[in-house]
Amino acid sequence: MSEHTLRSPRPTAATPPRRGRSKGLPPWVVGTLKILGLAVVVVWCLFPFLWMAMTSLRTGADALIDPNILRGPFTLESYEQVVDLGFQYALRNSLIVASVTTLICIPVAALAGYALARLPLAGKFVILALTLVATLFPPVALVNPLYQVYLELDGLIGLSLLNSYAGMILPYVALTLPLAIFILTTFFAGIPKEIEESAKVDGATPFQAFWRVVAPLAAPGVGAAAILTFVYATNEFLLAFSFAPADLNVQTVPVFIGTFERVGYEDPIGQVMAASVLVSIPLILFALVLQRRIVAGLTSGAVKG
Repeated sequence: MSEHTLRSPRPTAATPPRRGRSKGLPPWVVGTLKILGLAVVVVWCLFPFLWMAMTSLRTGADALIDPNILRGPFTLESYEQVVDLGFQYALRNSLIVASVTTLICIPVAALAGYALARLPLAGKFVILALTLVATLFPPVALVNPLYQVYLELDGLIGLSLLNSYAGMILPYVALTLPLAIFILTTFFAGIPKEIEESAKVDGATPFQAFWRVVAPLAAPGVGAAAILTFVYATNEFLLAFSFAPADLNVQTVPVFIGTFERVGYEDPIGQVMAASVLVSIPLILFALVLQRRIVAGLTSGAVKG
């Protein structure tokens, strides 16, 4: 027998069977479908703003009778009328009330959320649950009691909260604080405790560890809570209409829009849309500014090598 026949054949690795080409859609088709889906979502979300802006440029009769928002004539008359009625003062009042409410609510909510997330408090879950339940409290139930309290304070100590910024800011803080605490507690609980311990080992006090390490990492939660608080205080109508209904020095934009009067048989749809466009601009800018802060908070690290 030859040497070739005596030598045992070497074991060869089993080669996996070759798979056929994927029968799925080509990559360019998938990419095109994604772009089309995103375009549909963007158009769906932005169309109300487009309709609002185009309606503000039309007269009241045309805006109500003709559904074609791209058909003129277009004019800035509604914006001129809104400014003549004193919209700039109402916008100023809304920005003051919303800004002060946010500046009071967010620091308090941050400290309370940090305490609930980190300190060994007894009944922590019950406290957080009651805080969340407080967000479901209807604001309409506060109108009559608060109004009576404001009258009593004015009669007893001369503190006039009706037709004032403070009369709106106090209930706004009370209504927005529970939700802000719940949001920030969730974010603080998701931050590892080792980061704070490392900062304390390096000599930081507990407050310094919170302010310089934990708070920047919780920037997404702080931004979300600030946006919700600011938007709520800007859009709230019931309490603002009850406590500051007529004084243009403290009247907010929702009350200002809600008190537009019909001119003859024509509804003030153009003025309403013009005021809505103008009040949306600060809210959009506020969201864009906080969006940068949120991205910075997500990309910044607490430990630098």
